[in-house]
Amino acid sequence: MLMDDKKELSDEILSAPLVHGGLWKAIWLMSWPLLLSTVATSFVGAVDVQVSGYLGPEAQAAVGLAEHVIFIFMIFIFSVSVGTTAIVSREFGEGNSENTVKATAQSLSISVSSGFVLALAALLLARYFLPFFTKSPAVVEQGCLYLSIFGLYMIPFSLVCIIGAAFRAVGDARTPLLIVLFDVIVNIVGDYLTVLCNWPVPGLGIRGIAASGVVASVVAALVSLFLLHRSPLKEAIPKITSFDWSWQKRILKIGLPSAVQRLGWAGSVFAVFFILARVPNHTAALAAWTIGMRVEALLFMPLMALSLAVSSIVGQNLGAAKPERAMKAGWNVSFIGIIMMLLLGSLMYFSSDALANLMSLDPFTRNFAGSYMRINALVEPFLALAMVLMGAMQGAGDTKVPMWISLFSNWVIRLPVAWWLSLNIGMGTDGVWWAMVCSVVVCAWLCVIRYRSRKWLTVRV
Repeated sequence: MLMDDKKELSDEILSAPLVHGGLWKAIWLMSWPLLLSTVATSFVGAVDVQVSGYLGPEAQAAVGLAEHVIFIFMIFIFSVSVGTTAIVSREFGEGNSENTVKATAQSLSISVSSGFVLALAALLLARYFLPFFTKSPAVVEQGCLYLSIFGLYMIPFSLVCIIGAAFRAVGDARTPLLIVLFDVIVNIVGDYLTVLCNWPVPGLGIRGIAASGVVASVVAALVSLFLLHRSPLKEAIPKITSFDWSWQKRILKIGLPSAVQRLGWAGSVFAVFFILARVPNHTAALAAWTIGMRVEALLFMPLMALSLAVSSIVGQNLGAAKPERAMKAGWNVSFIGIIMMLLLGSLMYFSSDALANLMSLDPFTRNFAGSYMRINALVEPFLALAMVLMGAMQGAGDTKVPMWISLFSNWVIRLPVAWWLSLNIGMGTDGVWWAMVCSVVVCAWLCVIRYRSRKWLTVRV
């Protein structure tokens, strides 16, 4: 049976479409399922915020703030997935089926243990972060209710994240799409049932939104394990308990700079909350920031899909000793992203007021959210360039330079400019939104410089 499994995986390696055949076809094969996956995922966040609006602006602000607190604990799992993609795709591209399975197993081993530890930490510590970023007792109270349940999300999420990364690394983007659909459907239905229909327990309120997320993630984890068991990578499952530090060190060496990058971004988000808490009508400003990010996520989540797609393509082609094809893939996907964001950014700009009115009943929140969408729509093509090129470099295992670019853009550009414009100059929320524009442009420019240097092609994994 083991020999049959290895032969099945070897056959897939020999016919890998990301390495052989037309490059545009490879991009299409990876991109369309990931585009659907990320768009569907972003709808969950938008529905969370929209449904919480029925509970008031305090609940909306609490959902946004609490989910960013949880994001801090999710960062380690995200970093493992970056290492998983880089190493599994490289081994798959080289044609080494044994190492492909071994890398997958060791990634799962890290995710299982860390999922339980992070869930416990989130349940015990997450609520203590909230008072640092809002002055509103109501927002803190609602956020604590949310986190008392949503902290459990870390356990199933760790499995879903790493199994999805392994499938993408071997060029299978359709299986993660199926997993995401299960997650999204259960989550959205749960939001409306618990909040609007008061089912199955009346009066759950914001806790119903949290419970829906946890239940949906458990369903997605069970589906992930079932599909992994039926795939050529199924031999990774019994090897999860075989701890191999040499392999885990390779994964973490690539993933940890990505964790620092994400942690720096998450920290900058909390710093923005800190700034917005000091502008006039700060509760409405926080709710508007939450709404704006959720709506914009409908735009930049497709960029995340392109970033994930190009990571797998670059990793496999470098493993197959085709650096020029890997380089070209980054530019081609960047072109797709820029065109896409020109169109979607224009749509967000002209529909900003309608979207703000849909997402909130509070007039101040509507005004701030509409301004957020109009200003940030101007910079979406630059965001596309930055995210795709970072994805390409991370697929090659080059995670340190993107980390420094992100830290510089957010902490040296975005936050000082946001503080100066919003509080010193008196621009209020608009000052924060314009600071975001400045940081994205700088980030895109630095990514282009690094990518054109070609140094990322020679990083060892």
